[in-house]
Amino acid sequence: MAYTRDQLQAVEAAIVALAQGERVVEVRFGPNDSTRYATAELPQLIALRDQIKAEVALAENGRRPRGFRLNHRRGL
Repeated sequence: MAYTRDQLQAVEAAIVALAQGERVVEVRFGPNDSTRYATAELPQLIALRDQIKAEVALAENGRRPRGFRLNHRRGL
């Protein structure tokens, strides 16, 4: 499923509402497509947000977001 920036904002608003104490939030992805999340499902909602962010970035930039690995050594 191709996600949009509006859907990303809806998921982020749901995460904020759960973090502020709401017991249950509902996220709508279309006129007939909605999902309810409870406080216990906050990790699932955060994982969904990360997935949507990656897909939106891929759609906008044409490539996946980069990750960086830092290696360092102490001593000599």
